[in-house]
Amino acid sequence: MAWRFKASKYKNAAPIVPKAEACVREICVGSYQTYGNNIAASGAFMAFNWEHTGSSVAVLPLDDCGRKSKTMPLLHGHTDTVTDLKFSPFHDGLLATASQDCLVKIWHIPEKGLEQSLSDPEAIFSHKQRRVETVGFHPTADGLMYSTAAGCVALFDLSTQKEIFSNNEHPEVIQSASWREDGSVLATSCKDKNVRIFDPRAAGSPIQLTAESHQSIKDSRVVWLGNQHRILTTGFDAARLRQVIIRDVRNFNTPEKTLELDCSTGILMPLFDPDTNMLFLAGKGDTTINYLEITDKDPYLIEGLRHTGEQTKGACLVPKRALKVMEAEVNRVLQLTSNMVIPIMYQVPRKTYRDFHADLYPETTGYKTELVAGEWLNGSNQAVPKMSLDPAKREHGDEPIIIHRGNLSDFVKNLENQRAKSNTTGKPNQQAKRNDNEHFVMLNKGNNFEEKNGNDNSNESNGKKSTPSQSQPDGECSELIRKFEAKYKVDSEKEKAHAYAQSHEDDKESPTEHEHSTGSSEEVSSSGGLDNHSASGSHSPPKPMPRTSRNNSLPEASDSAGESSSTNTPRPRPRTTAASAYKPRLGPKPFSSTTGDVSFDKVFAVPLAPGSHENISNVGQDSGVEMTPAQGAKPDLIVEIEIKKKHEREPVVSGNGVQKSLTTSERRKIFEQNSESSENSTEGEDRTDADLRRNCTSRSSFAERRRIYENRSKSQVDEKPQSPVPLRREHSKVEPLKPNQQQQQGNVVDTKRISVPEGKLMEEHRRGNGAGLKKSATEAAFSAASTKRTSTVFGKVSKFRHLKGTPGHKSTHIENLRNLSRQIPGECNGFHANQERVAVPLSGPGGKIAIFELSRPGRLPDGVIPSLVNGSNIMDFQWDPFDAQRLAVACDDGIVKIWHIEAGGLSEPTNTPAGELTAHLDKIYFIRFHPLAADVLLTASYDMTIKLWDLRTMTEKCSLSGHTDQIFDFAWSPCGRLGATVCKDGKIRVYNPRKSETPIREGNGPVGTRGARITWALDGHYIVCTGFDKVSERQISVYNAQKLSAPLNTASLDVSPSILIPFYDEDSSTLFVTGKGDSTIYCYEITDEEPYICPLSHHRCTSLHQGLSFLTKNHCDVASVEFSKAYRLTNTTIEPLSFTVPRIKSELFQDDLFPPTRITWSATLSSEDWFASNDKAAPKVTLKPEGMETLSSIQQVPAQPVKKPDHPQFGGQKSEYEINKQQEIQKSVSARMEFTTKLEQDDMEGVDENEWQE
Repeated sequence: MAWRFKASKYKNAAPIVPKAEACVREICVGSYQTYGNNIAASGAFMAFNWEHTGSSVAVLPLDDCGRKSKTMPLLHGHTDTVTDLKFSPFHDGLLATASQDCLVKIWHIPEKGLEQSLSDPEAIFSHKQRRVETVGFHPTADGLMYSTAAGCVALFDLSTQKEIFSNNEHPEVIQSASWREDGSVLATSCKDKNVRIFDPRAAGSPIQLTAESHQSIKDSRVVWLGNQHRILTTGFDAARLRQVIIRDVRNFNTPEKTLELDCSTGILMPLFDPDTNMLFLAGKGDTTINYLEITDKDPYLIEGLRHTGEQTKGACLVPKRALKVMEAEVNRVLQLTSNMVIPIMYQVPRKTYRDFHADLYPETTGYKTELVAGEWLNGSNQAVPKMSLDPAKREHGDEPIIIHRGNLSDFVKNLENQRAKSNTTGKPNQQAKRNDNEHFVMLNKGNNFEEKNGNDNSNESNGKKSTPSQSQPDGECSELIRKFEAKYKVDSEKEKAHAYAQSHEDDKESPTEHEHSTGSSEEVSSSGGLDNHSASGSHSPPKPMPRTSRNNSLPEASDSAGESSSTNTPRPRPRTTAASAYKPRLGPKPFSSTTGDVSFDKVFAVPLAPGSHENISNVGQDSGVEMTPAQGAKPDLIVEIEIKKKHEREPVVSGNGVQKSLTTSERRKIFEQNSESSENSTEGEDRTDADLRRNCTSRSSFAERRRIYENRSKSQVDEKPQSPVPLRREHSKVEPLKPNQQQQQGNVVDTKRISVPEGKLMEEHRRGNGAGLKKSATEAAFSAASTKRTSTVFGKVSKFRHLKGTPGHKSTHIENLRNLSRQIPGECNGFHANQERVAVPLSGPGGKIAIFELSRPGRLPDGVIPSLVNGSNIMDFQWDPFDAQRLAVACDDGIVKIWHIEAGGLSEPTNTPAGELTAHLDKIYFIRFHPLAADVLLTASYDMTIKLWDLRTMTEKCSLSGHTDQIFDFAWSPCGRLGATVCKDGKIRVYNPRKSETPIREGNGPVGTRGARITWALDGHYIVCTGFDKVSERQISVYNAQKLSAPLNTASLDVSPSILIPFYDEDSSTLFVTGKGDSTIYCYEITDEEPYICPLSHHRCTSLHQGLSFLTKNHCDVASVEFSKAYRLTNTTIEPLSFTVPRIKSELFQDDLFPPTRITWSATLSSEDWFASNDKAAPKVTLKPEGMETLSSIQQVPAQPVKKPDHPQFGGQKSEYEINKQQEIQKSVSARMEFTTKLEQDDMEGVDENEWQE
């Protein structure tokens, strides 16, 4: 048992989960039935499946965080779910995706990430009508990709874009594949319960070894344990217990270790690090991630610390060159959940994190290989050179190493260049030993993506400039390389080459000066203090870091703009020894940046589109202004311009009154003078007293910053409202001060700080000076394009965002309900209410429905409950919307019974209906009354037909056909002309019943067959459908009523068997959804712009409910800002539920929340008129009570700005009429407000004068 006492450096590696602010949040991820991990990472980016269908892929920078917009750029390349995705180990921007549409696509991710959605891949490979299951890259051969589809293994050469190998000897679907670290053989796990060793280069059959593996046909995974002779598989045994098996290929048929875990249904995704032998097991659907350490002796698997958190949808490991080695981070797992990407850092506890712990970081696999696909296929084996993770031995210190080699064509040329070099020199083995990666373009993430060309000899460590004969091969090959470099270098490389040539011509005899000039051209940094790097290649060891907490031991950049350091190494923070100087910081970390130039507008600025008005206006700036690289690289930079009044410091103004563009140094001085935060403060340092004041910038809340932004930014005015609750925001624009206006504002002392985009101020002043001139069409177009919504930064703002559901007082409840029926079909809501009474089905034979009067709340007496006895099982029932005493009940014998409830309710059971309608010969699914016409009833039956009836004459008027399976639901449009159905065959159909018995439009609906519901939204322009996906996850989809081919957006909720029943309030555009047996009522706002489904505050009830029924709008208490009212059925009670919006001035009528509403509680036209197509729109009525003032009438008075005189001859003096009018307004406003001149501190007792002196 000596293993128990063997010291392991990684045994106590602890998972550290960052705060929510440091995670990627508010993303949309579904549940996918694939054999992939659903997420992948390179040294620069992360990629994961997006939205419910998973046919799109989101690509984000690896260190990205924060909320993500539903409209962010994506990869739209597949027509079905993406099953697997992987990054190339030798190119951080090369991504391969496999899909159920039988295609494998290669994508190039630009260096700065996705700036716009991509739909055209770099290359496409087809698997000939077979669903692709896995995809990946070879670990040692550059440009070699593999994929599996069904039982086929295929290899592709990216340089030729051709398939170079294919084998179909696997009898079943290949579920997983993994290469050995040296790239010699491949291990596969198959659905036939076998695991195989596969050698594509072997003569004869490529399958070398076969052994029985997990005895379940469910998903299984395989991973090769580095360069060892062992593989590890995860799967399920015959009893469906999850298993982990380790095998030695030298004794393949006998497992070396078998570990049985639990009986969960999610497959374990193995993530293995060969450097540390750390194994992470993340189960799909699990909330835990297990960490185990693999040993070469018994017990083989040693369990470490377990992480418990969110439910896992996917997981992957981050490359070792992207880890924070100065924080002892030995691995990082990216956990993909339904709405977040969580980076989980595994940190080895150490006494200090000031130094690099070399014992934790053995040399790892590098990022350069000399082997290409053709050479490997011909039998050549060549290991990837190792690299050290020591920051002192890396060119950019502890910054992540990012390798970007351009798009696929550049990548192919790079391979040809590499092959030509190796053939010319004739010494491939010696080049393989070098680790300078000379044919790569290296990007330093901490230096604003400055490109370091490996072919530039100034980066060599010896500091000597080699001659052209030494650096380039002779003959035709050298000419080929020169042509390639001239054509395929990026712009920055061409600029460096031009600077190199110019400097070389100026002084050929001074190599030292040449190196200095080249290095300086590369070392130009942005204005904030980014770290600079010398071109000499000399490195100094990293400086020690202070003893701080784990989460705060972060490397810093230079604090001031003038500093420069030789390498990007961590530097210690100052230690705080004085007790009085230490001030603990509570709450979340404040924003910090490695640059000194930080402002609100820069943090929350929306990037400008290329070619926008702001960018073009920058061209017209003074040529004498010296621009820094930050200005050139960031045209969307937003600066703060301080405009002061007459007696303050005057800005530099040209002869025509236009303020000149400020230089970078002047802007920095202005910001430094006005910024209240310290210039070199970081998130780990202590704050001063000024920074901890209540109203300072660093302490302002998010709501305050948002309000500031809304006051400063422009709102976009649309031609039509976004929804029934349009966004109303004030416009603000920087106007130049005319000379007469400056005179009028002569003695005003307050300072106005206005945030404007850089370069826009000149154009604004130009338009201000030419007030009499018309704005050109180009300027108008630029002005319209430059406006942006606040919602692009903060998301959509809704007046109903903070709606509140309040249950009624217990005295309004109906209690002691008994014998509720649980056998009601799923197509029936199971509970219906109107303004006078409710109908509840009871259990037992005879199809009983109890009627309870809402005017008589309280506890029901024990005994027999008076009910309507229908004689057959109840299928559906509904109140007449225009007659509170008429109830229609559909039975399983195809008969609809019409009941008339007398005033006062039922006193005894009755079995005599007012009328019977023999509608169908089979069972009836549901019945629906027409929303506008009286006596029009719709029935849907098991015979897959829909019929419309005139209840006055009890005759059939219309019949609709076209359904091929069970009809789930029908909904009338608000105008009453059209109807929409959702069917079990996965189709949504729109009918015009009076003109055609077949659907006029048809589209794809929910794929789940458990049930669905449908309703109309936004005046009939959109359709909302609730249902299930193929993994039984509940979802809400929004369709354009004119285009039903695909949903505009789909929101996934959870996995539950109950059908989501929608209730739509057209005045507020609020959608309430809930299911039988749920305790939460989900609330959303439906909009006509992306994302179409905006979540509101959900209401959580204290108990489960069996049904929910909403009343019409005229029964809402608008005086209490109640915009919707419902009744909720529980197991024993019926409770009223009120939905309100919090408002301060609730005594006023909130006319912004209550627009004129359609009258739906009385008939608009008769059945005869409707069947005769004499349509009439429902009239609208205001909900404003008599004697109640509106909110807009009060808000309009202070909102009206006082008009300034248009003519300069008035001399800035207000007329007597305007003065009197303003006084009257002040008096009227003061009369409505309660105020007192007494202050709170007047009653407080002061302190002694001596205490102030202390």
